[in-house]
Order: sequence, then structure tokens, then C-alpha cells
Amino acid sequence: METANLSLILRSWAWPPLAVLGLATVAAAYAYAFYHFHQHGWLARLRRRGLIRSYQPWCFAGGLLALALALLSPVEALSDWLFVAHMAQHLLIVMVAPPLLLLGLPAPLARWFVMESRLRGVLEWLTHPVLAFALYNANLLLWHLPAAYQSALTNAPIHDLQHALFFYTAVLYWWRVIDPTHGWFSLWQWSPAKWLYLLVAAPPSYILGSILWANNRVLYPWYAAVPRLGGLSALEDQHYAGLLMWGHGWMFLMASMVVFYSWYNPQTEQLE
Repeated sequence: METANLSLILRSWAWPPLAVLGLATVAAAYAYAFYHFHQHGWLARLRRRGLIRSYQPWCFAGGLLALALALLSPVEALSDWLFVAHMAQHLLIVMVAPPLLLLGLPAPLARWFVMESRLRGVLEWLTHPVLAFALYNANLLLWHLPAAYQSALTNAPIHDLQHALFFYTAVLYWWRVIDPTHGWFSLWQWSPAKWLYLLVAAPPSYILGSILWANNRVLYPWYAAVPRLGGLSALEDQHYAGLLMWGHGWMFLMASMVVFYSWYNPQTEQLE
């Protein structure tokens, strides 16, 4: 029975209208922007000036793919049955999709969006390092309180809100590291401040991961109530989810090491 259920779940694709419409709209707008640049003869000039790189569309497509995997693929269905799958879904939403989307956003397009939508002042305020760090980590920790997480599991609109807040606070956090309005190679304009900004993001994930790993009781009743898959108990499932949360912290440490190397190694300046 477990094998049959798991097989069925792994073949389940969800098509929530808002998610599908949002992903399709963003993909179409991005493709149209490149078509517009090409039609007006700007694309070649922007590439020569280094404002658009040939691999940026691949980064952007990768970010959209990460969101599609998180929200539409069997990962979404599996997250209702396994906490560790739910944690993997959240990692796609906060650690994979936002940096790839920002890396894939050409500077002219990012500047136009910020200026035309009059978001500049608000964005500068929301992406202040202290505020962006606080918003991202407070949102992460608060949603993992048993009452909040259980509410998200039992109420679809709250679940959607959880995912939206995870994604948008992650975008605000990563914007300070990868500001697309300053062009692709602002990525290489590293500093000790960026290194520290990424470094201090790891401890909250380690604390949360340790709580999930060390607990001898299931924190979220939902996962204790659903039929178990693959012989994995609810407590074991929670422990594996805690390990993934540690992985979340490790991803910040890895990013900080890239920043440190790029700041410390003067050869990276040749890429600008």
C-alpha cells in the first residue's frame, strides 16, 4: 500500500492557476524584453558593454525551473506526506530560485523595472542589510513555530502565503548580495561586508535544524497523522528535515566562501 501511494504521489503534478499564471507571465515578459532589445538593435551593444551575458537567460530559466519544481512537480504533493520533502521544497524557493533569478536579470531590464514601478526608494529601504536579514530570518523562524507551520499545512491560503513570504523575503535578502541593477559583474564587486552578511545568515538555520534534529517528539501533528511512506517514521522524517535545514546554513557558508575568495583574490577584478 505504501509503495502504491508513493508511486501515485510521484506521478502527481499540480497546476494551481495563480502559480502557473505567474510563472508563465514572468517567462513571457522576460522573453519579450530580449525580443524588444533584439528588434531595436540594442542586444549586441548591451552584450559588448557587458550589461547582458549570454548565460543570463539560462540562470533566469533555472530560477523559474526551481520554482516550477517546488510548486508544480510531485515535490508539492510529496510535501504533504513527508516533512523532509517539504523542507526540500522550501530550499528550492529560498536558496535556489531567488539567486538564479537575480543573476539572470540583465541590468537594463532591472533598472527599467525599478524606475518604472517607482520601487527604488522602497526597495532600497527593504534591502538594507539589517532589515533584509531580520525579515528573512524572522520569517523563516516564525513559520517553523508549531502553530504557524501546522496552520499552513491545514489551510491552503495560509500555505500559499507561507511560500510567498519565503520567496519574497529571500529575494530581498539576496538582492543585497546580487543587485541586478548594477549589472552582472556587480557580483564580483565583493567586500568584507558581503562576506559577513552571508556568514551571519547561517546560525539561525543551524539553530532551527538542531531543534528539529534533537527533539524526541514530533513537533507538527500533521506529519504524525498522515500515513507514513517508505517505512520512515514521523520522528525520523523530522530528523532528516533538520539535516536539510543544516544544509540551508551550509549553503550560506558556501556562498560566503565564494565571496571571500572573490574579494581576497585580485584576479577576479579582471572579470569586471
